This record gives sequence, C-alpha cells and structure tokens, in this order.
Amino acid sequence: MIVTMRQVAIVVVILVSLLSASCLPEISAPPYTERDFTVGVGEKYTIVAELRAGQTIEGDFSISGQEDYIDFYIKDPSGDLLYGVIRAEGSHKFTAKAKYSGAHTLYFDNSFSFGTSRQIALRYCAR
Repeated sequence: MIVTMRQVAIVVVILVSLLSASCLPEISAPPYTERDFTVGVGEKYTIVAELRAGQTIEGDFSISGQEDYIDFYIKDPSGDLLYGVIRAEGSHKFTAKAKYSGAHTLYFDNSFSFGTSRQIALRYCAR
C-alpha cells in the first residue's frame, strides 16, 4: 500500500485538530441565580450575595404590578453604596464591581409606595 503526502497531511491535520480541541480550557459563564418575589407596599426586600474583592455582580430584573418601578441599590459590607438607581422602571440591567470581600446586599425598595406591591423577576451572578 502506497501512502501519498496528501493522505499523510490529512491525517496530521485531523490529529492536530483533535488534540487542540481536547486541550482547550472549557469556558462557561457562571450560573445565574434566579428569584421571583413580591415587594410589599411600603417595604424593602433584600438579597445577600457573597463577593470577593474585584468580583463583579451582574444581572437584570423586571418589575410588574399595577406600577412597574422600584428603587434598586447595592451596598457593600461596610454599608456604602456600590450601585443605585432611583425608580428603575420596567426592566433593568446592572453591573457593579466589589471593592471589598464580604456580604453585599441588593435592595429592592418599595418604601415610597402607599398602595401597590411590586413583583420582581431577578437574575444575577458573580464573576
């Protein structure tokens, strides 16, 4: 059996492709946490996320109910404001980078409301 240079080249290309693919690190997005909840009239709803210094928390949420807006902010472990928006309306995306390690608190603040609860669908992750 005679093997041509073309056949050898094809085999080499296939082997290199297989080896390269198996050596590549698997890159995947961190899993998102999803939560649905109601923020009552005149109330605040909080979620605590543990972050390391330099990590980024990102996500999005949508607001529904008779009125579709809410105050949203994130505080770091010392209570300093890391991120904030007054009257986030409809849906909102957020990204914030942690300056310190520890418990960071996400606030959904409906304390200004005297008559309407807000339903929140939240999705977030830390990178």
